[in-house]
Amino acid sequence: MTSRERAKDKRLRDIYNTTLEAQNEQRGKQKDGCAICGRSFTKFTPFQDHEHKCCPRRKKKFCGRCNRGLLCFLCNKYVVGVIERQCSANNVNMTPLEFLERIKAYLSYWTPLLKLKGCYEEKQEKTTARKAKKSV
Repeated sequence: MTSRERAKDKRLRDIYNTTLEAQNEQRGKQKDGCAICGRSFTKFTPFQDHEHKCCPRRKKKFCGRCNRGLLCFLCNKYVVGVIERQCSANNVNMTPLEFLERIKAYLSYWTPLLKLKGCYEEKQEKTTARKAKKSV
């Protein structure tokens, strides 16, 4: 192992109770991409995802039993992070899966109604008088 790999292995052991070898195995299972969006880890740094209800962030050390997959920064922060915060905010107390099912039901209800209104049709650019003068 290089010194950089040893440092990463130590960090993974100290914080996530896992190893670089285990993370590399997980990367292989995920075809070296984010478990949600598929972004390649050759371009995006993998982040170890874990269940925050099990080990809150303030502890800065996690048990390892709550480790999930590897995510890119965007999915880790803006998808999973936001959903988990929404589920625990203001005593909502629902699981992320229940929350996602409600989101799906909401969007499933509105999508056909918006299609009927023409919302998803390609919009044609309106020609203004100014554009018409420029083309003459």
